[in-house]
This record gives sequence, structure tokens and C-alpha cells, in this order.
Amino acid sequence: MIHISIVDDDPDLREHLASLLREQPDFRLRSVCGSAEEVLCQIDDQSHLLLVDLGLPGLSGQELIARVKDLHPDVACIAHTIFEDPSTVFAALRAGAAGYLVKGTTGPELVRHLRTLQEGGAPLTPRIARLLVNEFRLEGEGPLSDREREVLQSLAEGYSYKEVATQLVVSVHTVHTHVKHIYEKLNVRGRRQAVAKARQQGWLQA
Repeated sequence: MIHISIVDDDPDLREHLASLLREQPDFRLRSVCGSAEEVLCQIDDQSHLLLVDLGLPGLSGQELIARVKDLHPDVACIAHTIFEDPSTVFAALRAGAAGYLVKGTTGPELVRHLRTLQEGGAPLTPRIARLLVNEFRLEGEGPLSDREREVLQSLAEGYSYKEVATQLVVSVHTVHTHVKHIYEKLNVRGRRQAVAKARQQGWLQA
């Protein structure tokens, strides 16, 4: 039996979620609250899961998640929100959210996502899962654009600015501009430092 609490400042949505979960034989609804302050007075170590609206009045959803994880580490908090921007998503995950679901998910999908948590998974709306994959991919590629990596790779192989310009079919001035941006992004002062830092991070071929 999964013991679940809901906190959302929209009374109609609260009741819809409560009705949905009451119909599930493997869920037990412990509390339905409209604010973080209210749910903090009711949640305890017997609670398994907390469905959290991030746009709460007073204490925010992210702050609530962090507070719950501090007081009751075993309670899994799932963000349930309209926000899909990366800063909000990562703020909730850093606060300790075990999943992130965007409002508008159908009832059966929501229940399936919540059961995924009990099976050891991470409940994520597909768009959020894609965002996380893209962010991870970009982080692995580093801060440089594809063309900037091409320029730096050629410089690392010993080519001059003029030779790089010829290879890439651009002007020498354009190569200089790319190099300036590379130095700014990598916070270095010269070619040798830029190459060393990029290789250390795995952004260039050895």
C-alpha cells in the first residue's frame, strides 16, 4: 500500500487528484493540502510519497521538498507543476525531488508514473526526460560550438590561423573571432591553455 499526500493550491485540481487516487486499490490518501505550511504539519515518516505543486503560496514547492527531505528523508517528493523551464526543473531535482511530472498528464498516466517510483524508477513526463537527456549531452560536449571545436582542434594539430581559414573556407578574421570566443568561454589566455583545458575535459581529440 502506497501512502500518498497531495499539496496544491488549486482546489479543483486537488479534488480531482484526490478522487483519482482514492480509486486506486494500492494507494492510501493520507492528506490533501493547499499549502506547504499545512502539509508540513501532517506529513510524517509513515508517508511514502508527496505530490508537490511547485507554484505554492508562501513556502514554495522547491522549499517544501527540501524541508521534507530534511525532516523525513524516506518520503519521496514528486514535483507536479506547469513549469517546464530547465532552471525550475533542476531546482526541484536539486532540492530532492524524486520525479518531475507536468500538469496535464492524464489520470492513468499519472498513476502509472507514481507506481514507477515504487518499482525503483524515476517518474518523469517524457518532455522532461528529453530535456534532461539534452542537458546531459550538451554538458558532455562542453561550452564550445561545433565550429569552435573544429577551429581549436586544427590549432591543436599545429595549423596556423591562415591554414585553419583555408580548411574551413572562412576568412582569417572569422578564425580570430572564433578563437576570441573560445578563450572567453574557457577562461584562458592563449592557445596552449585552451588546448590543454579542452583535452582535459574530453572536448578535443588527443
